[in-house]
Amino acid sequence: MNRPLKIVLTGGPSGGKTTLASAIQKEFASHVIIVPEAASIVFGGGWPRRKTVVGVQHQQKAIYFLQRELEQLIVGENPDRLIICDRGSLDGVAYWPGPGPASDFLTETKTSVEEEISRYDWILHLDTAPASYYDLTNPLRNESFEEAWKLNERIKLAWAQHPQRVVIDNNESGHFIEKLQRALFVVGKIIEGQSYPEILTALKPASRG
Repeated sequence: MNRPLKIVLTGGPSGGKTTLASAIQKEFASHVIIVPEAASIVFGGGWPRRKTVVGVQHQQKAIYFLQRELEQLIVGENPDRLIICDRGSLDGVAYWPGPGPASDFLTETKTSVEEEISRYDWILHLDTAPASYYDLTNPLRNESFEEAWKLNERIKLAWAQHPQRVVIDNNESGHFIEKLQRALFVVGKIIEGQSYPEILTALKPASRG
């Protein structure tokens, strides 16, 4: 049986994913369902947040396996909806700490880039907001702007092999509303059944794969 289409909303901290997920739910309510961010559930539920190597490794493994189970639950209950994932499983590669390569994450979770990529049809990456708009009010966010931007680039690299990735960068003014509108445009075109090349062509040159 064919599974429903799945879109990952990803990007660095303070990129606007959570706001976008809410906007998608409001705009396309009858077509979509949201898979909540696993990290927010983990940390919001009392998981001790650590910055030690071993602490972050266990955090990321917990997030990965919860992410997988959440997606399977939502897909199983909503076979006819477009599935919107607030982050995807490969985001953990970017957060994986320690002196070893990021591929250690794949070894620890017994998976591969190819397997994880195959689970998602589209990747929508929202770049971290400019420094002047970076949001430090989120109680679950502990990254500085500089740390957030490094994570943004590492996440972008983690998904680089996906054949249908759209990057929504910050416009010259840095205003989030315009960024949000571009992202909603992409989701709308996916719902309409437009192809990846058609969507890229319709976007401004600044938004690329």
